[in-house]
Amino acid sequence: METEMRPRPVAKMTCLYRGRFDGLEPLTVYTPLSQDEVRRNPLFYELDLNPDRNDENLIIDVIYDNLSPLRLQDLRRGTDIPRGVRFWPDWFDIPPYEEMHDIDGRLVYPRAPGIHTVQILTGRRKFAQMGRVRDFSPENGGYTSPVFEFRIAESADVRE
Repeated sequence: METEMRPRPVAKMTCLYRGRFDGLEPLTVYTPLSQDEVRRNPLFYELDLNPDRNDENLIIDVIYDNLSPLRLQDLRRGTDIPRGVRFWPDWFDIPPYEEMHDIDGRLVYPRAPGIHTVQILTGRRKFAQMGRVRDFSPENGGYTSPVFEFRIAESADVRE
């Protein structure tokens, strides 16, 4: 009996962070963002890059609060990501809208106080893929991160 060998993902998301003056801090439901941080700062995440596929360029999408995936900038090895690096930080902004509709049509408030979710999709960037449907399949080195939860606090609910 043959075992099917699936290629390992080109990159995996390891953690979600908030930016602070003294560096990055893991972001969880127990370390809420203030309303001011939501307006001013992006959210950071760390990618664990597969060392066996260190010549591959990356495509990345973010799914915020079950909204349709938002395309992030493609990352090219040698220019956007130095060659030989194992971990790479990247960031995205919380959608700047008071309300939106998720993929099921429900109303979502991306910047409202409460629990929010983030999921990252990564895959190998194909040259012929530019401007087309993005391929996050396992055969293309694709990966879908677990759902990461964080909290946006009420105004008096945050430590500085």
